[in-house]
Amino acid sequence: MQPLTSTSNTITLAVKQLAEKIYGGDFVFPDHFSLPTTISRSLQLDYATVCQAFLATENITLEKYIENLRTEKTKEWLVYTDIPLQQIAAKLGYHSARQLSAHFKAATGLNPGYFKGIRKSRLSIKAMPGKPS
Repeated sequence: MQPLTSTSNTITLAVKQLAEKIYGGDFVFPDHFSLPTTISRSLQLDYATVCQAFLATENITLEKYIENLRTEKTKEWLVYTDIPLQQIAAKLGYHSARQLSAHFKAATGLNPGYFKGIRKSRLSIKAMPGKPS
């Protein structure tokens, strides 16, 4: 990949694409994963420069964006899949389901089980007679 020398918009787009690749579910996190190092190496830019560009474009810190992305992915997988919480944690780079649960509750005010309950409700409604599946 060529070094980015372009605008904050270009940097932000590249960061979002990389974040989606990392937190999209198929990335295998190495034992000592560092998001700042991964971003810096991938974009061939200093992490502080990337963070400044991201903040200027999105009006949110990169760290907060990543936290929000991980939270939304967790909600999505809890409601729309039957993936166990431990596997969701691994897909999102958490060390354990307990760590994911703590981060999730801090971000949403709700336990992951609440969103699993939404999935069960959705499945119950779909199974009702006369309801389209």
